[in-house]
Amino acid sequence: MAGAALFYAVSYLIGLLLCFPFGAASLEMLRLSVAGRRRSALFVALGAGLACGGWATLSFLGVRSILRIVDIPWVKILLPAVAAVLLGWLALLAWRDSRRGDAIPRRTEEKSDPLGPAAQIGKGVLLGLLNPQAIAAWVLALSLLRHAGFTVPRAGSAWLPFFLAVTAGYGTFFVTVIRLAQRLAFLRTRDSRSKLQRLVAVLLAALAGLCALAALRLTMF
Repeated sequence: MAGAALFYAVSYLIGLLLCFPFGAASLEMLRLSVAGRRRSALFVALGAGLACGGWATLSFLGVRSILRIVDIPWVKILLPAVAAVLLGWLALLAWRDSRRGDAIPRRTEEKSDPLGPAAQIGKGVLLGLLNPQAIAAWVLALSLLRHAGFTVPRAGSAWLPFFLAVTAGYGTFFVTVIRLAQRLAFLRTRDSRSKLQRLVAVLLAALAGLCALAALRLTMF
């Protein structure tokens, strides 16, 4: 029992650490938080956490067929192409927010968002699913834990506590990003918030460009 508890605790920490470096989902949460849409950012965090936890659980269950599907040529092209379009759209939204100079309102004045909770959760899920490299990272992490002598429970009923532990790790990082952005934004000027939004826009655009180049390279070669 103690060995399994230690394994789940380490899985939580791995989920937390795998959020580094700052990814597209975190940048979107930062954009929404600085624009005064903290509730929307939390819904995106929920969706991204569930998706990333799902990738990890597939690794835990040993579903190697997912890796074979991801390795299909047209799938390998489609994933970065879709990611490029989505990230480009988010970059445009961040740049628009920077021009508006949107400020974070007080908690009692949460700004409304044209997208509802379900759409924000779906956006987070999509951002998480467009990173299939996460499953390979978890395959490696679980292998290293076994070699290090950790008690890795057998798949079966153990998948649920594993999923919850990993999702909690991702969620902790995402919520920390949102809360940090919220606190800092209250202390910043409108110009500083605009600059932060422009930085987010540039980073999202750079990620979109990298995804587009990856899709183009796979198409040509």
